[in-house]
Amino acid sequence: MKPADPKAALIQWGIELETRLPVTSQVSVGSYHAGYPVTTGITLAGARSNAPAFHADTWKAERDGSIRCDAGQMPCEFVSPILHGEHGVDHLIAFVEWLNALGATVDRSCGCHITVGIESIIGTSDTKAVSEFIRKLAHIARWHARSLYGQTGTDRHLNHYSHPLYEQTADHMRKLVTCEEERVKAECAEQCGRGMVNFRKAFKRDRNGRFVGVVEFRVFAGTLNIEKILHHLASVLGLCRRAHEVQCLGGFGKNKIQAKRTATASDGLRFLWDYLGWTGSARPVALGLFGKLHSEFRHYRKSAQRLCQQFDSRYPDANL
Repeated sequence: MKPADPKAALIQWGIELETRLPVTSQVSVGSYHAGYPVTTGITLAGARSNAPAFHADTWKAERDGSIRCDAGQMPCEFVSPILHGEHGVDHLIAFVEWLNALGATVDRSCGCHITVGIESIIGTSDTKAVSEFIRKLAHIARWHARSLYGQTGTDRHLNHYSHPLYEQTADHMRKLVTCEEERVKAECAEQCGRGMVNFRKAFKRDRNGRFVGVVEFRVFAGTLNIEKILHHLASVLGLCRRAHEVQCLGGFGKNKIQAKRTATASDGLRFLWDYLGWTGSARPVALGLFGKLHSEFRHYRKSAQRLCQQFDSRYPDANL
């Protein structure tokens, strides 16, 4: 396999895991966007267990009205602190193991959202550079939509909150890169909606005026399978790295070669790996891969292959 990508380790990212949590876990869940710190919980074996923390930062537990639960369960969206580097990936693995020990589960109402900090990818908050980056990312994500939805193995493409990018997204992106005012750029990003990739916070600033723009990948279905999560995260970081590096951008729609290579989710997955340099010989490094994202690729790739085959059998006519 190609060498790891040290630049990807510098990207700041976060993840939201929507779950159905046993009431017996005794995790304190806050309100929507006002979550409580996650410190302890009761495992299925009845033992009190401390939640992993990333340095001094804890996850937050908050309500989400879109999650459906059975008797004895409560909806809970776990929101990570800002993570990065090998320690961030190791921490994510440890936290998912902790959730599984508590008996957390997912169903079709749950999602897995991954958010990345734009400045940590492209190294600047210049609005022109931000505009060019998110336009490239929109094109690339749309080309690879089948493999992104496919690796979930579910009907995530039919979910209102994670729909494929619409044709008019291209118009918004074109206006976004040609206009000069940051206010107009932000309006264009807002008009793209919340589909498989959410650009609405791409030009966000904090109360002190500091740039904190992010993009959010909403394409992934809820899961507590660490192999699936690692492939999702690797895909996101790899696509962001590729969008930053690519010089020549094609059309918003697929060309003939791209259409052929993404005819099925399984084909699209192999195309994605080649496009990011995880396989093949076109790239000097495996974009987006470092630490266990790099060393465990041979293991979690098998899970992605199986899920794409499952997607192809269930949704052979998916309009992607």
